[in-house]
Amino acid sequence: MSQSRLTELTWREVRRAGENGIALLPIGSQEQHAAHLPMGTDTLLVEAVVDRALALLDRETPAPEVVRLPALPFGHSPHHLFAAAVSLSAQTLGAVLDDILDSLVTSGYRRIMVVNGHGGNDEIMRLAVKRLALRAEVTVAACSYWTVTDGDHGTGREAEVTPGHAGWFETSLMLAAHPGL
Repeated sequence: MSQSRLTELTWREVRRAGENGIALLPIGSQEQHAAHLPMGTDTLLVEAVVDRALALLDRETPAPEVVRLPALPFGHSPHHLFAAAVSLSAQTLGAVLDDILDSLVTSGYRRIMVVNGHGGNDEIMRLAVKRLALRAEVTVAACSYWTVTDGDHGTGREAEVTPGHAGWFETSLMLAAHPGL
């Protein structure tokens, strides 16, 4: 697989990658995560999950070419402003996603994946992806990283994971991905 970071490519390489590649956009947030986790937990985790998934995908033959965009670090978090957050309104986040997705299409991408790391972004992200699918000839997908599982986890039975906010799920992932934080 040819795996690249958009910020490290020339414009010609971006155009070439768009012909057959997949543009991958992680999105997160900056908000309080109780007293023990950093503000950027959602962004840090979506980046870690995307990076791990790309490392696993790199083992596949043949594997698709993926261009990973920088994570969008701001999301829709008005419900966390009571403590601390940097929040975009739903309308602004939707407009930002529309502009990013349109830019990718204009740059030649016909396959785009958005991976979300914050619950407040989920519906807004899905609506932006639907709008793009209606106005452009693209294959576009969106998911929140905690929903991408076989549900089995090696136990032989269906498991349901509801991450919650700053609970055991996010804390465990942060301990694994960023133990110093």
